[in-house]
Amino acid sequence: MNRKEKTETLAHHTMAVVGGFLGVYALMTRNETFGSSETSNLIYLTIAGLGSSWSSFAVRLGATLCYIAGIVFATLGPKYVKHTDFRYVSLLTDAAACLILAHIPAGTDPVLALYPMFFATAVQWLAYTEAAGFASATIFSTNNLRQCFAGLAEYLHSRQEAQRKRFFFYGGTLICFHLGVIFCWYCMKWWGIKSIYACLFPISLGAAATFLDVRSKASETA
Repeated sequence: MNRKEKTETLAHHTMAVVGGFLGVYALMTRNETFGSSETSNLIYLTIAGLGSSWSSFAVRLGATLCYIAGIVFATLGPKYVKHTDFRYVSLLTDAAACLILAHIPAGTDPVLALYPMFFATAVQWLAYTEAAGFASATIFSTNNLRQCFAGLAEYLHSRQEAQRKRFFFYGGTLICFHLGVIFCWYCMKWWGIKSIYACLFPISLGAAATFLDVRSKASETA
């Protein structure tokens, strides 16, 4: 890897820690509701509509709209924020979501309680969408798992260096994601819903890694 690829990967992997933290926090504090993806929410949204459960339908529709709003914001935002790396905006969005989530009572509808996370993780997904030439999400693991072991299989078959690099990149993303899971797990044992404050620590590390990447790219173009 060249210097640019190394700093991009560092920032990406650090934000995967944030993604793992947010993922397990949502699952464990909000009735196994995953606030970083829309797959299950869209399924339940459809079921609620078919079953005429209009209150549940409305809450889940709101979650979908939050996620869509995050996608639109992260798609159009860089076109207007041209002199600042949009990843910084994502970091601020994650931090703001954590501060809001910490004050949402335990008895709140679990999907409704995760509205800030639906928005913030959608923004993070688009802001940290690739590194070192690899497309990779920092907020969920399915494609990272596929790419990791597809790369390993290809490398064992062909011994191509590109496939070994693919395996290590996606494997690193998976490891960092689950380091975030482990960190959050222990924080939740101590602080419960308020443990989301601890996510500000990996977010700050993500900010430092992103700053290093921005400075590295600036020095290359200077």
